[in-house]
Amino acid sequence: GAGGQYVLDHDKSGVDSANGFPDNTIIRMGLYFWSPRGAQPNPLLQLLGLAGESQLEDSRSLPLKVTYNLWMRKEDGYVPRIADPRIGYFTEDFYSLARFLNDDRTQRYIDRWNLKKKDPMAALSEPVKPIVWTLDPSIPKQYRGAIRDGILRWNKAFEALGYKNAIQVQDVPAGDKDYDHADGRYNVVRWAMTPSAGYAVTNIRTDPFSGEILNASITVDANMAYYIVQEHQKISTPESSALTREMNVFTRDPKRDMPVDTYLWDYDREMLRRQAQQIAGKHGLNRIECDYEEGLAGDAAFAYTAAMASGMKVSKDDYVKSYLSAVVCHECGHCLGLRHNFIASTYLSTAQLANDTYTSQHGSSGSVMDYNPVNIQAVLRGAGNFYTPTIGPYDIWAIQYGYTAFGGIKEPEDEISKLMQIASRSGEPGLAYMTDENADDWDPYVVRFDYAKDPVTYGAKEMQAAHRALHYALTNLPLPGESYSKRTEVLLRAISAVFQEGRFAARFVGGVASSRSFKGDADAPATLEPVDASVQRAAVQLVAKNCLAANALQLPESAMVNLSQDMNQDRTADWNAPMRELISMQQSMLYAMLMSADTTDRIAENSFKLEGQKGAYSLSEHFGAICAAVFSELGENKPISALRRDLQHFAVSGLITQAGSTQGQLNTDTRMIANDTLKRLRVRYAEQLQHPQGLDDMTKLYLRDTLDTIDRFLNRTAVAK
Repeated sequence: GAGGQYVLDHDKSGVDSANGFPDNTIIRMGLYFWSPRGAQPNPLLQLLGLAGESQLEDSRSLPLKVTYNLWMRKEDGYVPRIADPRIGYFTEDFYSLARFLNDDRTQRYIDRWNLKKKDPMAALSEPVKPIVWTLDPSIPKQYRGAIRDGILRWNKAFEALGYKNAIQVQDVPAGDKDYDHADGRYNVVRWAMTPSAGYAVTNIRTDPFSGEILNASITVDANMAYYIVQEHQKISTPESSALTREMNVFTRDPKRDMPVDTYLWDYDREMLRRQAQQIAGKHGLNRIECDYEEGLAGDAAFAYTAAMASGMKVSKDDYVKSYLSAVVCHECGHCLGLRHNFIASTYLSTAQLANDTYTSQHGSSGSVMDYNPVNIQAVLRGAGNFYTPTIGPYDIWAIQYGYTAFGGIKEPEDEISKLMQIASRSGEPGLAYMTDENADDWDPYVVRFDYAKDPVTYGAKEMQAAHRALHYALTNLPLPGESYSKRTEVLLRAISAVFQEGRFAARFVGGVASSRSFKGDADAPATLEPVDASVQRAAVQLVAKNCLAANALQLPESAMVNLSQDMNQDRTADWNAPMRELISMQQSMLYAMLMSADTTDRIAENSFKLEGQKGAYSLSEHFGAICAAVFSELGENKPISALRRDLQHFAVSGLITQAGSTQGQLNTDTRMIANDTLKRLRVRYAEQLQHPQGLDDMTKLYLRDTLDTIDRFLNRTAVAK
């Protein structure tokens, strides 16, 4: 908001314009607010560095434009369709007296268009009223074809139901001299221009009583075409409060109401998102939340650099177009009523994602409604299907559920048995569904921007691409006469990519794979099944080798002394990247995630569920593997680097927190293992100090300090007993 308290001036406020169209009326209000004191910046946003600059010419004067879009409800014979939790549609929900004796008294109608065949008996018929998209004149000529292609990809799903040209794309009709994108007869794709935002946003207008979609629009920000080939995301050093959060996760905290990964890495973003949701709820707003384009833009830019390192064989223009087609296809899916599906990206294996012939026909993901990243298999070759080129099997199935015409239906309940037959396929490959409220938590297969049926194997490929981009930056950037800022951004982004994949892999440790399947569904998997032990071990090995090992993420001195950033920035502090703190914090946060109470609780729970199963992943194995990676230098009689000292000091603090936990703060087995691990480490620290040959002064000081810390804790607990 503008900040501060403003009062509406009734005399200066009123109707700016009123435009009537055949289906809707647009009323634009000019509202004038004033304040004697002017804007008062929000201290929370200031603290997070998100307050921004005021766009008001005078902060005492706040003019606002508010637009009302009024629709007349028509009776067109539309029959609502009942939702099913196995398939993701936006819904219109209401308390139903007809369901009074049911366990669930809420009736849910899916949002969809009123699509009917001209000839119901024909195997393939055009619809009575197709879904027509209009490309606004604001869209640049060179990108209109890519946007058209992204929209028309959905015809594949409707053709399977017998609809010909169900979705159409047109330019503004030549005969409409009074064209206005606000005219409800047009479903418009527009191109916007902002100083720095890069987004695509979807709006659908539905009948709140039936769920019938009346109109839709997609707005694409021009910066997306720029951001996806320019590194623009930088790693920032976590603020001091992150240190407190790191230590908090080692024990249970009933007040921590978000996944440990979000709590550690995206805490501030999550808090702002929840605050925005609360504000929206107070004001009765209803919008589709989608961050796909923003997140994909950074991934796309880094992938472009990595592809350049692999000998890019695709032009920059074609790369941008394939990105735009994928993004618009995703947003068009929302406009058909579909929600996100964050398990769809696990449809194909890492090996299958390298098969362009297969992905061209079946898609790279089970659904375009996932946050599908750039296909790293194409990046490593510098060619291929970087973005999923067509809709997936889930998309076709979801459209079948929403748009199959059964005939002779007068009430929603009349088609339930037929809909159940469609939904019962949920266990088939590529048809799994999990959405926003399921994402980025304890199911490691339900994650934004992950890929492949074997995500740990895919993560190794992502790390390979990151190291390739890092090497490319060190050997090819900057060119003579250029600053080091571009190289610095690529290096920082490569490091970020490695840790991101480490976080994805860490989710599999103690992970549980979920399913929405009902009993009797075809090929239905278990609804809550512990992740296979071999996958958990592979995940730990990947993280240990690439993120926690002594030789991970090393940069040469020539790079370390030239890590300057953009000198055109106003803040000179940004020119000096604090690499030790930056990498150290990333490592400690990843260690905290792996050893958190949430993770260790799930490992213990999975062990209980699979008690007696040979080869199950256990807490003792987990502690052994992580501590072996973190404390690998002890006993090797060589100096311990600054980064390693930071990580080991943090790990010891975490073990002390867990070993000293009270009843209910931690799983009992975890507390015992942490205590035993500390005692074992104490022996190793003491033995290393007895053989100081080869150690530098800082290493000796670190070893003595850590040994003293452990002794104080163990002696204190001994007295307490």
